[in-house]
Amino acid sequence: MRRKLLDSPWTFAVPALLLAWVALWASVDLRVPGRNWGGVDDLRELRERDDVNLVFILIDTLRADRLGSYGYERPTSRFLDRLAEGGVRFARVEAASSWTKCSMASLWTGLNPVRTGILRFNQALPDQALMPAEILRDAGFATIGIYRNGWVGPNFGFSQGFEDYLKPGHIGDSKGIERRPGAHLIGTDEGVTRSALAFLDSSGHERFMLYLHYMDVHQYAYDSVAANEGFGTGYRDNYDSSLHWVDRNVGVVLEALEKRDLRRRTVVVVSSDHGEEFKEHGLDGHARTLYTEVTHVPWLISLPFQLPVSAVVESVVRNVDIWPTLLDLFGLPGLPDADGRSLVPEIEATIEGTRAAGSPPAISYLDLNWGKPDSEPNPLVGIRYEGRSVIIAPQVESAPLVGAFDMAADPDEQSNLATEGAVLPDWVGALDGQARSSIDQTPPWGEVPEVELDELSRTQLKALGYVID
Repeated sequence: MRRKLLDSPWTFAVPALLLAWVALWASVDLRVPGRNWGGVDDLRELRERDDVNLVFILIDTLRADRLGSYGYERPTSRFLDRLAEGGVRFARVEAASSWTKCSMASLWTGLNPVRTGILRFNQALPDQALMPAEILRDAGFATIGIYRNGWVGPNFGFSQGFEDYLKPGHIGDSKGIERRPGAHLIGTDEGVTRSALAFLDSSGHERFMLYLHYMDVHQYAYDSVAANEGFGTGYRDNYDSSLHWVDRNVGVVLEALEKRDLRRRTVVVVSSDHGEEFKEHGLDGHARTLYTEVTHVPWLISLPFQLPVSAVVESVVRNVDIWPTLLDLFGLPGLPDADGRSLVPEIEATIEGTRAAGSPPAISYLDLNWGKPDSEPNPLVGIRYEGRSVIIAPQVESAPLVGAFDMAADPDEQSNLATEGAVLPDWVGALDGQARSSIDQTPPWGEVPEVELDELSRTQLKALGYVID
């Protein structure tokens, strides 16, 4: 029944209808959610409940600092900011990579990048990798994933555990959508939203996990309502407009949960795979460096109840911590051999106004030759720990230290201690050593399979702006 409804022409008919709905929602206040107040005891009781759902929203290419809840002054994220109110916000989340497939492999497995083995364009997660959707499915959740980014497609192993794993295709390619020049994906994120609503109609009575992977921030795609905000027409302005559009799509999903009386028994999570560069270090885009603008991502958790005061976890955490935390929150088995850890104790401590233990170093990784099949690996490794940051290129013998930053004094990593001619502090060598040791690890499942990309897959990835030699 679920598949039939999701495939029904009626599900995707008249795309402008949803656009009108989103536009309408832009002009009114999101009504107060029908949830009770709660605290630490209610958080702990989630492990014992058998009626709580999970909506996991991944907004591709979303920088944390472009959200109002993270201090941005423009009104780009009204619904996401409301989601953070009375919920949990992690102030400093480090992505495992600035490239989607590498980062998402770490996010789903809880393993640092080298330990996933997913470092190049043709590598795929093996069947031996236990995925969160498998754990949730085995616990009785209906599991569905709706995605538009080809890097998380089934051919790369990301569909494991999902009963349905769908790509909306051309659905949502509505008039009035603006995009930056160049190749782009067919359709818009409206297709993701419509598929989500169809799922809630068909299966909202079941216990479910719904994964939504939005792409229009990556595509710099936005509608006339966002354009009318007057952000401007520059590169960064278009990015903000696209976030405004995707934020309103999220608002439609939240309202659908409200109307179906599901909000009071659903955990809603929002995060991203990586950020985006706006020439802070001379480049645009992503998948080219590991500076903070491409590794600092948001992470929001909205609970089935409202906290009297939003819980803001200030310590540096990692995207490999996301699923260990969520599985622990639901009282489910954890991911085997994970580098990530549950942050439920940190959440509880924050709600109670106490301080939790410190966090381990955050590792990020990027093979600069990930799309060049005939080239040797050329790794870039980043490590951030206790307000300090080091980025190394270990293959470059002449200058392996790319950057060293005191982020407590220089949060935007603009003052590079490695290029200023000064004597480097002792912590640079210590972090450099930890970064190098992370490269020597191996996946728990050994070699990963390699897949041959067909012409359709190459075309779709090219539409994302990626070129594979």
